[in-house]
Amino acid sequence: MARKILIFLIVVPLLVSCLSRKSDRKSVKATRITSFQQPEIVRSTIISPDGITLKQTFNNVNGTCVLELKGEMIELKQERMASGIKYSNQHYIYTNWHGETRLLKDGKLIFSHDE
Repeated sequence: MARKILIFLIVVPLLVSCLSRKSDRKSVKATRITSFQQPEIVRSTIISPDGITLKQTFNNVNGTCVLELKGEMIELKQERMASGIKYSNQHYIYTNWHGETRLLKDGKLIFSHDE
């Protein structure tokens, strides 16, 4: 009997924790970021507070990213980071760290979004 109670006290909190994390993920998707994922390709769309849409396609196999901003297609190459992500080319730098997304063109901020 004591063994059943001990198992119950361990299993129930784990289940509750998993369920609450799952509902947290759904609430994030319901905000401004919508993601569609395959193992090697991740597509998402972010809408900035001023209504600007940034479409993103990440190729995790090739380490590349294609962004679409105001009809312009921007191809970037992944750079290694200790934390967060960074993609760049000779004119653009795209970063995402702790839910803060930034896109700079020639050093000037042209898109930002904070979760």
